[in-house]
Parts: sequence; C-alpha cells; structure tokens
Amino acid sequence: MPDFIILVYIVIMAFYFFQKDDGKSFFIIMALPFIPLFSDDYWLWLQLSAALSVLLLIIEGHKAGPTAGGAVVAFFFFSVGAFAVSIVIKTAWTFLSDFSFSTFHLNNPLSYEWPTYVIALYGLAVVLSLLTIFRSNKECLELTHIHISAFAFAFAALPHFCGSFLYGMALSLGLFAILFLLAIIRKINPEQRFLFAYTTLGIIPGSFLLKGIMVAFF
Repeated sequence: MPDFIILVYIVIMAFYFFQKDDGKSFFIIMALPFIPLFSDDYWLWLQLSAALSVLLLIIEGHKAGPTAGGAVVAFFFFSVGAFAVSIVIKTAWTFLSDFSFSTFHLNNPLSYEWPTYVIALYGLAVVLSLLTIFRSNKECLELTHIHISAFAFAFAALPHFCGSFLYGMALSLGLFAILFLLAIIRKINPEQRFLFAYTTLGIIPGSFLLKGIMVAFF
C-alpha cells in the first residue's frame, strides 16, 4: 500500500508540473487531501498532502503575481475545506466500521454523571444570555456581539465535559432554541439574533467534528 500511495503522489505532482492548462491546478490541489483515505496510515500521509498543498499554493502565488492574490486566497480556502471534508470522511468511516447494533445501547440522561461545575457553567451561560437578551440595545451592540460569541462557544464546548456528549449537545441545542425564541419574543435587533444563530450553529458542527476525531483516533 505505501508504494501505491507514493506512486499516486508522484503521478499527481508530475501531472501538475507538466500540464499546460493552469485551470487544472485547482483540481490537483483539491485532490491531495483525499489521497490519504486510500492508505493504512491516514494521518501520516495527510501531513504530506498538507505540505504539498502549501508548496503548490506558493507556486501558484508566484505564477499569479501580486495582481491575482484573490485567486490564491480562494485556492487556500477551498483547500482547507477539502482537508476538512477528508477528515470528516475518515472519522465517519472509522466510527461506522467499529459500530455494531448488537453492542449499542442508549442510556437515559440521568444515567450519566453530570459534573457540578458543568451544570454551574450551563446555568451561568443561560443567566448571562438572559441578561444580554433583556438588556440588549443599540448602544451596547458591540459588547452584545462579544457576549453572544462567548455564549455560542460555551454551548459548543460544554458537552465535551458532560458524562454523555450527545445529551450535553442536546441540552446546548435546547437552551439555544429557547434563548433564540426569547430573543424573537423580546424583539431583539435582527442583526443580534442573526449573529447569535449564525455563531452558535457555525461552531457546533466543529464541536461534533472534534468529538468524532477524538473518539475515532484517541
């Protein structure tokens, strides 16, 4: 398998340096994160893919010159997205390959230990969120944004410290839904409501991804 992976890297890099159509460079850079999926040592080859991606981005930046920096930045973000998708696929595949319905069971939330400090932090986040919602006004809009971002991070991070990550995440999402509904009833500035929803729902998928990686590989 290592010989096959090395051959694939050589072929792709040779194709990159000998091809004349610069439009194909995008597809080559996007392909690199997915090569490790076919190897037995995913994380080792993923590092090589990352190093080659950085090399190709530097070359593309040199070829494009200072007038086409936007295209290189777009290449970079698409490449990061491709690496994220590759990690999600590997995590899901590892989890599903070890999953068995014969050994799977789901306890109720009260069957797990809920550390006192976690419950206290949840309560603090809710109380501060309520204060932010009911005291929100245009004069403290910037400060409110900082508070909301902190609450969103708390709701995404706290489930990692619960006895059950899934039940902790369910609690976070339930509290978020209640607070968002209160913000609508309170007729909070739509910009603030959007920020609260966008920030929270944007961070939580990353929390799931981190938990999946930890379960699958650690």
